[in-house]
Amino acid sequence: MRIELTCPRCGRKKEYDAFSGNLCSCRTPYLIDYPVFVKYGSELSKLFASRPKGVWRYLELLPPTTISPISMGEGGTYFHHSEGLGRQIGLRKLYIKNEATNPTGAFTDRGASIELTKIVEIGVRKILCVAAGNLAVSIAGYSAKAGIPCSVYLKHGVEQVKILQALAYDAEVYFTNDPQITIRLLGESSSQYIVTSLSPLLIEGYKTCILEILEQFDWNSPDWVSIPIGSGSHITACWKALRETEKLDLVKNSLPKILGGQISSCAPIAEAFMKNKEDAEPLQVDKTIFPEISDPSPAWAYTALRAVRELGGAIVKVDEEELMKAIKLLAKNEGILAEPASAVALASMIKAVELGVIKRDESVVYIVTGSGMKDPSIIKVVTESRNFSEMGKEKRIGFTKMKILELLFEKPLHGYAIQKELALRHGLKISLPTTYEHLRDLQTMGLIQQSLISRNREKRLRKKYIITERGKWFLRRTV
Repeated sequence: MRIELTCPRCGRKKEYDAFSGNLCSCRTPYLIDYPVFVKYGSELSKLFASRPKGVWRYLELLPPTTISPISMGEGGTYFHHSEGLGRQIGLRKLYIKNEATNPTGAFTDRGASIELTKIVEIGVRKILCVAAGNLAVSIAGYSAKAGIPCSVYLKHGVEQVKILQALAYDAEVYFTNDPQITIRLLGESSSQYIVTSLSPLLIEGYKTCILEILEQFDWNSPDWVSIPIGSGSHITACWKALRETEKLDLVKNSLPKILGGQISSCAPIAEAFMKNKEDAEPLQVDKTIFPEISDPSPAWAYTALRAVRELGGAIVKVDEEELMKAIKLLAKNEGILAEPASAVALASMIKAVELGVIKRDESVVYIVTGSGMKDPSIIKVVTESRNFSEMGKEKRIGFTKMKILELLFEKPLHGYAIQKELALRHGLKISLPTTYEHLRDLQTMGLIQQSLISRNREKRLRKKYIITERGKWFLRRTV
């Protein structure tokens, strides 16, 4: 069935083609356009209400398909009024939408269901996915559900549980920091189906989150919706959904404002917002502590900025200490353990309240985008250290251990590879048993972990060492 795409920047139109690029000539990703809707207003909302909860409840606002959806029960996530957390931060009308309850533990499952449905419909036999951790895991999981082989390409430093999740779904996992990897893969074969964050199909799935929020408010809007920003795709999806509900006369009051949050160590969209630019400038960032939320060259920056400005919202930067405090506050008051990327939105909301951007009598929905169980090392950080400004002072480590941490901050390594790199880079010629002794000490301190994260040619899992969030914090505070 025909799907029309429109560039939100220059207005150029084209027909959707699974094997052609998703970028317009103006370097802006295309969005799916629905020129004609059959039902409007209360007639449409009643139709939604007659169906089971989930992404496919909103069938009329999703890409048309001729097959049964590839679904694992995504969507319909838990939504509640937060009294405990709201009391702590001074918001009487705070609501939480917990996307961590999706099948693989993140909001990206919504997009994966739409993407895999289209993939199956057009007869794709193998999927490649170049993406951050959560999206790669979702695509791997839904590929397994669909029975289609999948290979995922992840950046070095991605959280180990996400790697293990992808492996558990029988995906082939590769590591690369090459920003041109998608182009290189397409160069090998133009017929390969490659999923990236640029996909307009993913946006269609993501937008169902805000549709659920509006329906849970009986199609009334809250004053604010707080969302973390990485590539800008989630905010873009939220904006697209809101504009469509406005066009369809579904929302009974004015549209909500969007609060975007970015981590200060990698905040190109926040910087562009503060400088009143219409697009973000790419940053040169070699290493990031939180890879899921850190995108130095965000593809959806233009639409994210446009969304926030059109809806009268704001974008706030937060530092790592504010982020970790937000994780602990959420866990203590709501029993929800959020991954760092999710907590950026909470930390930003707290700051926005303190700055007076959000009024204390306004209604706010905070979206928890992913589960903290995807990065269990974060549990050690929030439970073992009450004051994160003191991290790095509690323990001192020697030069060799520090260099090992720096190596593992770049990418996971085997013990032998660590020994080799220490000699090549730093002239530290130590024996393999001594290397493993250092590694055991670092494990005991909770700074690194051993993980089964790669396959050799015989498809056997091999052990590598990976730095934990505590290790990243230790390294950052010490250096």
